[in-house]
Amino acid sequence: MKKGSRHFYRRLLLVYTAILVGVVVLLVLYFISELRQQARETNLEYMEMEGTEGREYILDSMEDAEHIHSSLYNSYDEFNDLYHYLSDEIDVYMEYRLDNYGGNTSVSYSGIEDFMSRIFVNYSQVSSMSVYSYAQEIETVYEKDGTSRRILEPDRTEDGQNSAGRLTAKRELRDPASLQEIGWIEMEFSAEKFQDIVNFYECARLLVLDGEGRTVYASEPGLEPLAQVGGRQLEEEYGFFFWEGEAGGYRVLTLLTKREASHIPVWTFLAVLALGALLVVVGEIGIHFYLRRIMQRLNAIVEGMENVKTGDLNTRLSCGKKKDELDIIADNFNRMCEDLDAYIKKSYLAEIEQKNAEMAALQSQINPHFLYNTLEAIRMKAICNGDREVGRMLYSMAAMFQSQLKAADIILLAQELHYSKKYMELFEFRYHDKFRWEVNCEERFLQVPVIKFVIQPVLENYFAHGIRLESDTNFIGITVRENGPFMEIDVTDNGRGMGKEQMEAKNAALEADEFDSHKSMGLSNVNRRLRAVYGSECGLLLSPGMDGGLMVTIRFRKEEEEMGDIR
Repeated sequence: MKKGSRHFYRRLLLVYTAILVGVVVLLVLYFISELRQQARETNLEYMEMEGTEGREYILDSMEDAEHIHSSLYNSYDEFNDLYHYLSDEIDVYMEYRLDNYGGNTSVSYSGIEDFMSRIFVNYSQVSSMSVYSYAQEIETVYEKDGTSRRILEPDRTEDGQNSAGRLTAKRELRDPASLQEIGWIEMEFSAEKFQDIVNFYECARLLVLDGEGRTVYASEPGLEPLAQVGGRQLEEEYGFFFWEGEAGGYRVLTLLTKREASHIPVWTFLAVLALGALLVVVGEIGIHFYLRRIMQRLNAIVEGMENVKTGDLNTRLSCGKKKDELDIIADNFNRMCEDLDAYIKKSYLAEIEQKNAEMAALQSQINPHFLYNTLEAIRMKAICNGDREVGRMLYSMAAMFQSQLKAADIILLAQELHYSKKYMELFEFRYHDKFRWEVNCEERFLQVPVIKFVIQPVLENYFAHGIRLESDTNFIGITVRENGPFMEIDVTDNGRGMGKEQMEAKNAALEADEFDSHKSMGLSNVNRRLRAVYGSECGLLLSPGMDGGLMVTIRFRKEEEEMGDIR
């Protein structure tokens, strides 16, 4: 990388790096924001699910209580035992049990204890059962471990604590015959299920209250006062999201702080930062290599310009397949060099080649002015003596000299064909009855401009190398046709022709624009002048002619914008 381009490289690298870091920072902030939003939505959903499961557990417990109450009435022996236990004095009840057991043929006696044991087995969430007698005003508590105790003051436990704040379901007991109330049965359900729900979601705080606002379960202390706060106040002042539901006279409340709702794990935050840093590193490496390629292409363009400044118009820049601005600059630079080189050749070399051709023609002909004037005098003398054939020959030859001396560099195609006809008329007199010629040109092509002296050297080549003097069927034809933006003149003969290898070698030499200055008028001279004036797509092309002969195609452009530069 050149010293002058390093500053530009550093500036580009700084700009691209700033853009990259800015984009990555925005992406990291966006991903963190999305993760927080997703975490909040997930935690709110879990909070609702936690409250819903707590509410469903209460509903299931109330439904189990209904099943237990119904099953008690369906158990005849067990309900009768409970009926006497609640209605009779203890000694009367014991006497009833003994009499009933003695008169029963069954081995075991089905009493209220059996019913309680079966309930504890079938309903694992039931932690205790209580029955109360209105007649005796005594409550009996049955524990899950099979023990029972009688309580004289049913509104208080044995240690003096208030019995409220438990998940219980109380159902009245009536005499099936009189429907008179004889007491009630109360089922207490375990609150450990609420703790299991909290442990499963590990999200929100859970608070369960009974109908009087007393706490049945609280996942952590200090939640009871929040139950008395309104929903709007919970969100605005205390910063909580909440969900609330009711079931069986109980109130279920789940609470989640807004900060906890949007919290994402530390490892997730670090992973996003690491990903952002990795993107910066990878992007910086990519930017470095990308800028290096750009600077290499820019340096190549600068070097090409320096070469052109020294006069080397053959400098060409490589154009890639990207077709971006640098490729467009390189392509336009190459076209500029080509156009500049072509202009120089067209403006100077074409004129030099034309003058060289004229000089060679003048050198090959001794004093053409003197010869022209002398031939004109001889022609007039021959006409005066009545020899018109000699006069015609002299006129054709004089016309040829006149075309070289007086005509401009650019003539009409009609003039070029006229001079060619006069040239062939001379050889028609020379080789009498040995050959014939023909010219085919549409009238609309006669006014097309062309540099002079392009057909005659081709005809001269035929008479020098191609004509078969031992035959009297020699033929040469000139045909003018249009081919897209080009005009083409086909000079076709049936002469000696040219071998395939020799023809390919000659075409290669013409394409390479090879020229021997020691040779005067010839195909190479015409080809070089055509390419200099009309471009590399024009010139001469050799191909097989009729009956083993040769066809020379002369190609030039129909219209040349800068034709006046070489006139």
